Amino acid sequence: MNVLVLMCDHHRFDALGCLGNPLAHTPNLDKLAERSVRFENCFDQSPVCAPARHSLATGRYAHAQGVITNRHLPHPGMHTIAHSLKPLGYRRFHLGHMHWTDRSMDNGYEPEITAAMWRETMPDDVLQRYEWESVGHTRRTTAGPSPRTREQHWGHHVASESVRQIEEAVSKGENFLSWTSFTEPHPPFYPPKEIYEQIDQAAIELAEQRPADSPPPHDRILKMQQEWAHLTDVELRQIIAGYYGMVHLVDGYCGMVLDALDRLGIREETIVIWTADHGDQQWEHEMFLKFNMREASCHVPLLIDVPGGEAGTRSELVEHIDLFPTICDLVGADIPDSVQGRSLAPSLRNGNPDANWRDAVFSQISDVKMIRTETEKLNVYGDESGEYFNLAEDPKEFQNLIHDAGSADRVTALRQRLDRWYADTAVAGAEERVTTKTTA
Repeated sequence: MNVLVLMCDHHRFDALGCLGNPLAHTPNLDKLAERSVRFENCFDQSPVCAPARHSLATGRYAHAQGVITNRHLPHPGMHTIAHSLKPLGYRRFHLGHMHWTDRSMDNGYEPEITAAMWRETMPDDVLQRYEWESVGHTRRTTAGPSPRTREQHWGHHVASESVRQIEEAVSKGENFLSWTSFTEPHPPFYPPKEIYEQIDQAAIELAEQRPADSPPPHDRILKMQQEWAHLTDVELRQIIAGYYGMVHLVDGYCGMVLDALDRLGIREETIVIWTADHGDQQWEHEMFLKFNMREASCHVPLLIDVPGGEAGTRSELVEHIDLFPTICDLVGADIPDSVQGRSLAPSLRNGNPDANWRDAVFSQISDVKMIRTETEKLNVYGDESGEYFNLAEDPKEFQNLIHDAGSADRVTALRQRLDRWYADTAVAGAEERVTTKTTA
């Protein structure tokens, strides 16, 4: 059985046309959703790129694998899903934006297809435009039409190389693990001109904001909001249009790889997983990007298509770290003791009601930690005051009840459980290691 993981960056959990989002033009992912199990409540282990990706790769919580910010390095001896599939004879490809913070460490994969390789194929004028869009010549949350074609974005190179490597494995009769990771729809949001102009900006409805008389969010959230406080409604809609243009763009790249499975006749021999490292605020809570524990950043999409399985939805709580043991379970690989996730395979087998579902999920970035149950969320900001939301009554996270006397017992109980989780899943004696260079 082959394994194809398609991964996007900044792709919100609700940015799919099949979910009724009028801005999301995603025909390829919609088609995948029709034949997949869609997990409606999947959460990342960190709302930032490198920690989330290392947790996905290792099946471990961020503090347990070592990468708690984009500058942290993984603990020595990192064991990835690629290491676990190697004894079964799998070819192990990883392409695109993997965000390894220590590239000298063995990650279990064959050599990576990087952005530097893509740059070598592009003419100077395209690279100059790319640099203008992407490397500090514009703000990260600017948007607009790009003169670059679909074929001149990095995602096209990633998809093409993924197809090439899959074709090579099939020609040699080898099973493969292809971890195909797209940068899109990561900001800045500059899709090709013909895509950007398809979106009717006047019809974009801006997100509802916190009522003025409600308790304020944490000071760190208020500080983040200041980065975008100067934007006009016109500029907000331009950014949102650019974001959904990038969603449309990456949907096409996912389609390139999925179409190759059909063309090669291996669709029914390939497990397909689609997810994202984290979401994007898209003006919810007066913010863009991520770096916070709001639902728009931590709640991620997850589709799993298992040949012979039944499509459907699961509403229970799951975490990104559950993918590692799930893949091992489905292909018959041993699950190492280091893995902290739970296999979703029982829930993929006709919706087994006895699946070992979670009653809480956890996320972390630096000293900020989150515990979320089906009805509540507690965010802890180091030694500072935190945030408590009753999601059953306040799903939009407008009412921070951290200082509400009637919520004190619930805050205490959640804090105790969060502290217990952190201690139980930490690595004894592990030291934090930090690099001086990183990317968002």
